[in-house]
Amino acid sequence: MQTILTTGVSYSQLLDDLRAIIRHEVSAHGPAPAETSEAAGPELLTVRDAATLLDVCPATIHDWKRRGMLPYHKIGGRSYLKRADVLNALQAHQRTAKPAKKGGHRE
Repeated sequence: MQTILTTGVSYSQLLDDLRAIIRHEVSAHGPAPAETSEAAGPELLTVRDAATLLDVCPATIHDWKRRGMLPYHKIGGRSYLKRADVLNALQAHQRTAKPAKKGGHRE
């Protein structure tokens, strides 16, 4: 194993140089994942992102997963949900106002 000495180079300069090298190598291997089209694959959301999108807490998302109301995928021990599935669940489980009862006032 070789040893690299960084004498005379500041920590911030070393980080900047490493970032530039990494950017160059990544760009040499194709477009960034954010630039790929939807046809390449569906957008995956984390549980937190799905909760934000549906305006519920993450525990609710986990509960819906457990009940089978939201399909999910495990990747590396983490749960991910397809954006389309989350939006479909939003429409299917949207809350509606209850109709008023007849003769609701007592006098």
